[in-house]
Amino acid sequence: MTDDLDLFVLEKLIDDSSITFKEMATLAKTDQRTIAKRCERLRKAGIVRRATVDVDWSKLGLTVTAFMGTATSHGDETREKLLEFIQQEPRVLEAYTTLGSHEYFMTVLDSNTEKLRAEVCDKLEPLTMGLSTSVIVKSIKRPDHKGLLRYLKSVGRRKRSD
Repeated sequence: MTDDLDLFVLEKLIDDSSITFKEMATLAKTDQRTIAKRCERLRKAGIVRRATVDVDWSKLGLTVTAFMGTATSHGDETREKLLEFIQQEPRVLEAYTTLGSHEYFMTVLDSNTEKLRAEVCDKLEPLTMGLSTSVIVKSIKRPDHKGLLRYLKSVGRRKRSD
């Protein structure tokens, strides 16, 4: 179970993953050993997996981002080929199995729509049923991890006061 200090540690790590235990301890008005133990506990629990870098892929030439959803009913062999393609294709940034209208959902990046169509969509289509692609035009909200932490804090406070 997480508490306010765990959420504080998470917030500081989200702000700056290179923050030191000493800096966090000073901000939390506690000692480094307590912060180090909390970080280790969060890591062991799988809550904090690793420090990440937020890459702006468009500055590296990958200016097209697409969300793709699909299903497959072509049998186990085709499903295996689909999953292998998803795993092997480096432009598939992330992929999930889902419940709902799409059995699989993925985020795909490429340098232009023609290349996306020819090198990703055309290879996926024979392995899928109903490939749906939406190309992102403009981001209206980036992941707000700190906002979600604030929500968790407020829910935790409400539970304690009930």
